[in-house]
Amino acid sequence: MSFIANPTISTIIPTKPYILSIVPSPISPHLFLRHPSSDISIIDSNSLSPVGSLSGGHGDHVTQIVVGENGGVWSSGKEGGVARWDERGRRVAMGIKAFIRKPLSVSALAVAERDHLVIGGTELVSSEAHILFWDTRNTSSPIYTHSSTHSDDITHLSLLPPSTTFLPSHPSHPTGSLPERLLLSTSTDGLVALTDYKDSDEDEAVKSFDNWGQSFASASFFLSTHSNNDSNKGKRNGEIMKIWGRSDMDSIALWDLTLSEEGIELINLIEHHTSDLKYKEFDLPSKRENVVRSAQEEIMDKKKILKSDYVVDVIPSLGVSKEGQPVCAVGTNEGDLVILHQPPKSTYKPSAFLRPLNHTHHQDVIRAIYHDPSSQAIYTGSEDGVVCAWAMGTFPRVRIGDPDVDEVETDEEEDSEDGMDVDSDIDDDSDPQRPGSASEVEEKRYGPVLGGRANERKERRHAPY
Repeated sequence: MSFIANPTISTIIPTKPYILSIVPSPISPHLFLRHPSSDISIIDSNSLSPVGSLSGGHGDHVTQIVVGENGGVWSSGKEGGVARWDERGRRVAMGIKAFIRKPLSVSALAVAERDHLVIGGTELVSSEAHILFWDTRNTSSPIYTHSSTHSDDITHLSLLPPSTTFLPSHPSHPTGSLPERLLLSTSTDGLVALTDYKDSDEDEAVKSFDNWGQSFASASFFLSTHSNNDSNKGKRNGEIMKIWGRSDMDSIALWDLTLSEEGIELINLIEHHTSDLKYKEFDLPSKRENVVRSAQEEIMDKKKILKSDYVVDVIPSLGVSKEGQPVCAVGTNEGDLVILHQPPKSTYKPSAFLRPLNHTHHQDVIRAIYHDPSSQAIYTGSEDGVVCAWAMGTFPRVRIGDPDVDEVETDEEEDSEDGMDVDSDIDDDSDPQRPGSASEVEEKRYGPVLGGRANERKERRHAPY
């Protein structure tokens, strides 16, 4: 059953509206917020209170914030700069300029700190979109450039885990012949590519690609136990690497990544079209009449149907269905968020409705969402400068589309979820001597105070969170 939840806490950042992304700090209980601005806001992940900013690293809008495997915080800018930040000192620790005959706007960023590499993707300039590779020990100029992989603005760069951890063995391709790691790149030209980022020869470096035919807005990867065609092809240790992409038109595509005689391949494309996700009407779950609600909640309850206006993001960390389809989120122009899952042999269905209650919550389009599995919290940011935190420990079970994980409820449990009678759950699990209680979890985690059953549910649900 789906359910309705409201924000645990929220904050408004009036001087920095239009929140585009939320990235966690690697060293402190802080969150970095990206805006259409040259500054990066910092807020506390527990209280959402502003605690400072990172300023002076860019002369135009920040386009990306990433955290390296060694804990470095990096950002890219439209003016053609890349900055590594000293988070404690709130200053630029390293600056890099993207320049080939003139400054190049850096639209995507990835960092391989252990290999001393910073990788920047640029917007299209003079009929070329470049992927630039800098050695962090000498950043005066790129050590090599890939300029023909993509033919339009580069929208995403990220590094996959070591290849031997997910690619299957194959007689034609011994383990030692595989790239150590692959670079995932996408573009508004509709191309998704996998590249050996340590190979300076671009023709040899590109290991696989596919043309989706739609402009990529974002992309990433996740591991699943099921391939897109229900075969075992591509499995290693029971898991398959999947690549997902979201288009500018709010459709979603998924590929399986495997190894064959031909080499590394992107296969088994599955598409969820715009009509499957956008402008869809969702019936709100009913609530029990004996549940006490505020006047504002009573008004909201009269609106029985939500209509999605856009796709917010794909969120595999929340869960992956039995058929290998990730949980995703859609939103309304009024600040509502709908978490969706795909049941077996079905289209996407609502798992949860995350709804604002008043003017201190989202009242505009939600542009950013970050799921923190370690604290079981969801953070969202909207165009009106509002950040909301949702403590998942107070949620009923979030369905992910896997019958082995989505427990079958009794009629009594279904009534409880429909009624959102979560107060009784919190009271039952608030005993500080009880394992997995809120007080115990709070000591170990960053993020909003978690409600009951947090640890218990995490142990029971191996896939979603």
